[in-house]
Amino acid sequence: MGIYTINLGSTLTRTAHKHPDRPAYVSHEGERLTFSRLNTLSNRFANGLLALGFQKGDHIAVLSLNCNEQMIVFFGIFKMGGVAVPINVRLAELEMQWLLDHSDSRALVFSSEFSERAQALRAGLPAIKSYILMGEGGAPDDALTFQVVIEKGADDAPAVEVLGDEVAFIVYTAGTTGRPKGVLLTHNSCLWNCINWAYTRTFREGDYCLQVFPLYHVAAIGNVLTYVYLGGTVFLKKTFDPKDCMETIQREKITRWAAAPTVFNILLQLPEIEKYDTSSVTLLGWGAAIMPVEPRKRLKEVFPNARFFDNYGMSESAGGITTLTPLDSDRKAACVGTPLIGVEIRVVDENDRDIPTGEVGEVIFRGNNLMKGYYKDPDATETAMKNGWMHTGDLGRLDDEEFLYIVDRKKDLIITGAENVYPREVEEVLYAHPKIAEAAVIGVADSKWGEAIKGVVVLSQGESATEKEIIDFCRERIAGFKCPKSVEFMDELPKNPAGKILKRVLR
Repeated sequence: MGIYTINLGSTLTRTAHKHPDRPAYVSHEGERLTFSRLNTLSNRFANGLLALGFQKGDHIAVLSLNCNEQMIVFFGIFKMGGVAVPINVRLAELEMQWLLDHSDSRALVFSSEFSERAQALRAGLPAIKSYILMGEGGAPDDALTFQVVIEKGADDAPAVEVLGDEVAFIVYTAGTTGRPKGVLLTHNSCLWNCINWAYTRTFREGDYCLQVFPLYHVAAIGNVLTYVYLGGTVFLKKTFDPKDCMETIQREKITRWAAAPTVFNILLQLPEIEKYDTSSVTLLGWGAAIMPVEPRKRLKEVFPNARFFDNYGMSESAGGITTLTPLDSDRKAACVGTPLIGVEIRVVDENDRDIPTGEVGEVIFRGNNLMKGYYKDPDATETAMKNGWMHTGDLGRLDDEEFLYIVDRKKDLIITGAENVYPREVEEVLYAHPKIAEAAVIGVADSKWGEAIKGVVVLSQGESATEKEIIDFCRERIAGFKCPKSVEFMDELPKNPAGKILKRVLR
């Protein structure tokens, strides 16, 4: 028997004892993985890693589309005291290489869809000790398979003491300098987020939950962990296919679905969507952006039994800061609700002084789900967590009932299709183009993606270029979702007297 402490691994063990035969996860292909089987296989994976020479505290990266094996790997890492590093599958090769190097990962576990990428990454990552393939297909030379690691391990939990204040995840998020920052989430911060969300009753024991958001995003991670805490079933989708989602809802009697507004906007374009039986869905929620009024009305027609909720959070909060519950959803338009039970929020001025109700300021919070800090970045940690309060960079206001409204972003973050993109990172690529003299990147309203990335450039004297040429240049250097959807050419960019480009004028 393993050493018992309260952590993410022991939480799974508890739920497996309580609901051994209940499905924890159902794969895209329909394979059901019970809590009991998940617990046993994660024990085996943990012991297998230890048998391979990995130790408590090792960082292990995971590059995968949503699948059952991914969850076995996560919990196996937790149980041997390792740190899981989820990798955004949409990143370009050089971006992945930087992240894997920065995170000091010693192993890369990857699904078969990324075998070629794993092979390409290998030469530039000498610190990676092992490559482990999930699924069938080619793999780098000397790579292990998921099954081999499982077979090396015993059924019982490893004899490793994992404390609640130890790090469970490094989740990378965009940074103000254009480089991602590694958010250190402890077992306690993740578990408290589960408790906070469970308290809102927007997560319920026994739910059948649809999961299309990828498991490198903190919202998705928080979602699947909360259902391990409560004992619910999560249907994991590798990709978002509107028809497949509606068929799954009808066939499996899904009770709850939360996604980005972009997902629901695309879903509502599905022909004959009214023909599907959605009567089982009683909770429908979103986050990352405000749901517009018209799509919300349409969702009510498609899901007549559903009550709506909205979550607001960030990687640094392990997922949640506030929730607008169904009780208040109809009367509080464009609102993100009230703080979670273990969270305090304030709206402050530039000197961190509270501002009057109704006025706009920066949203700051503290709570039991707060991150431990940024990996290898003490200066950014100190700046963000000034005086114990996390500074979100979001501008908001409180109404007279203490409900929070997010009105803008203090930084220039663009959210496109629920992906966070910092303009400076894209601008640096644009500035690398030999024909571009000046560049700015802004987000513009888009009916499909919420915001679309727009590049505004000034060409060097005597040069000419096309929109396609600029976009193709970007696509060779950064992930597709970060590339401009459009490019506008100008003779000069608007600036203030200090020479700073005025993006509000461009918008």
